[in-house]
Amino acid sequence: MSLAASLRTPAAGEQRRRRADRVAILFMRAAAAVAVAPLIALMLFVTLKAIPWLGITLFLNNPLDKEPGIQNAIIGSLQLSIAALLVSAPIGVVAGIYLSEYAPQRVASAGELLIDIMLGVPSIIAGLFAYLVLVPILGFSGWAAIVALSILMIPVLMRTTQEVLRLVPQGVKEASLALGIPVWKTTLFVTCRTAFSGILTGLVLAFSRGLGETAPLILTARGTNAANFLDFGTTMNAMPIVIFQYSNAADSRSIGQAWATALILLIIALLLNVAVRGRSITSKVA
Repeated sequence: MSLAASLRTPAAGEQRRRRADRVAILFMRAAAAVAVAPLIALMLFVTLKAIPWLGITLFLNNPLDKEPGIQNAIIGSLQLSIAALLVSAPIGVVAGIYLSEYAPQRVASAGELLIDIMLGVPSIIAGLFAYLVLVPILGFSGWAAIVALSILMIPVLMRTTQEVLRLVPQGVKEASLALGIPVWKTTLFVTCRTAFSGILTGLVLAFSRGLGETAPLILTARGTNAANFLDFGTTMNAMPIVIFQYSNAADSRSIGQAWATALILLIIALLLNVAVRGRSITSKVA
């Protein structure tokens, strides 16, 4: 091979690698665009459909008022989701800590398998369980809905807690133990404190899931036109129930309020995620 040919060969190979890199980057950009475009289109579509029906009466009035609103649904959703989070958070977080820090390998593996199964279970199964087991005892009520939502929240909390605790460097734990600090204090004040932002993210994810579930609430809370505050012993209204019921209505007002309710749910979920992300960035800077 001549000297000129040997000099051209590396240059040609470099050009081929650059072309391959450009093709790969172009493919990844296209994939990202395909993934993000439906989400943006969904948000724009819901916003355009909802804007004409947004107004102060939507937030202040109830369905039976002269100018119907969804105040009872907004309050009901927040009450049910917060109550379910208060029930599920101690169970899910503590169980995640146990699986990550204390459980034997076999128990941890079995627990992970169970969590994966629970995460994949359709929400209507939890609603059906509450409908068949709890509704005959408690009736159609907020309490039955809280149990159904808690069943769905616990696996999310367990998984996120377990994963974020595993990200804590082993050296941090060993340094704490080397100073003579007990294991439980190391777990609580070192490991969990280091992973606090991740645990908080799990709480928000669980809350968001409970806020948007429809099937369990239809089978348990049932929905109502009345306004109730902290009265979990009766039927309760919620935003997912409003969306389901109003979207099947014949009048344009109900359909429009269904779109408005959907937009409110999207905005709440967006604000929660922005708040958690801001908290995470602040903790990293600190």
